[in-house]
Amino acid sequence: MRTRSVTITTTDDVRLEGRLAMPDGDPRGGVVICHPHPQFGGSMSSSLVPVIQRAVVARGWAALRFNFRGAGRSEGRYERGTGELKDAAAAVELLAQEIGDLPLAIAGWSFGSLVALAVAVSDPRIRAYAGIAPPVVMRHSVDLPPLPPPERLAAWTGRAVGICGTTDPYCTPKALEEWLGHIPGAQMQIFDGEDHFFSTSKGELAETVADFLVA
Repeated sequence: MRTRSVTITTTDDVRLEGRLAMPDGDPRGGVVICHPHPQFGGSMSSSLVPVIQRAVVARGWAALRFNFRGAGRSEGRYERGTGELKDAAAAVELLAQEIGDLPLAIAGWSFGSLVALAVAVSDPRIRAYAGIAPPVVMRHSVDLPPLPPPERLAAWTGRAVGICGTTDPYCTPKALEEWLGHIPGAQMQIFDGEDHFFSTSKGELAETVADFLVA
């Protein structure tokens, strides 16, 4: 695996820090990974994010993780999900420039899963989406990106999976199933006994996400 630091510039001229990992051979596709809520300590170094990146690269795909505006060394400040959509879209654009016309996918954990979904259904190049523990139980009590309009969800032709643990207070299996009902053809994966951080199943979670995205 080859990694390097990259700078991502958004359409509103905010410079973000990122870490791009490439397989040893030519990549077969690329994945952007979005981190948890920056106001609650989320960053591209949050525990699951680099583990997922390594799992994706092990399958011969490039993977880009990055810090939303205001997190880490990224410029700007938190914008309640609106500016963060621009951040993720810019990350997709940079990755597309790096790998050319190869397939693209996107994943997100918690807050990042909501941002990733909005970007996925807005970009026809993205063929797969993985939402890890989307905070659907608390979406009305915290500033979070809204669900994309029904017509945009219905028009998207990519594959989607939602993943959560049975002891996650922010994403219960029942709430996740209801939320995924808005996404045509979405699959669901449940990790028995796991919480919002997949504390004992990080490796298994990462393998599940990577397998789905590169299929």
